Amino acid sequence: MKLVQIVAPSYIHAVWAEVRPLLNNAIVKYDHADYDVEHLKVLLIREYQVLFVILEDNKIIGAFTVEVINYPNHRVAHTTTMGGKGVFDKNTIAQYEDWCRGNGVTKIRAFAQDGQARLFKMKLGLNAVTHVVEKNL
Repeated sequence: MKLVQIVAPSYIHAVWAEVRPLLNNAIVKYDHADYDVEHLKVLLIREYQVLFVILEDNKIIGAFTVEVINYPNHRVAHTTTMGGKGVFDKNTIAQYEDWCRGNGVTKIRAFAQDGQARLFKMKLGLNAVTHVVEKNL
């Protein structure tokens, strides 16, 4: 059985060699990105985001990161990266959703490119509700 587990900020360094490649592949790549995988590490250590790992037979097979954002009407678990293969099934999704509910989260959200959006829809049931556009100044 796969287990979803939170990594405490003080243990980020201990697992970083294993999760860095998974998260680096998962970061949305485009010119002028807001941050890269090394900046993500700092955000995790400073507790701006939460690192989850998926374990199978006590081995890390996947990882994802979440930023919890409070809005007036919702508390959103914004999934910022997700990497690994075969990590999400009904059990792991239920574990993540239970954590979200237990922490007052009312929505799960992610920014994604088209291929990633299809994967989020297929695996997590997330629906596309908007497109994000931007311009660098």
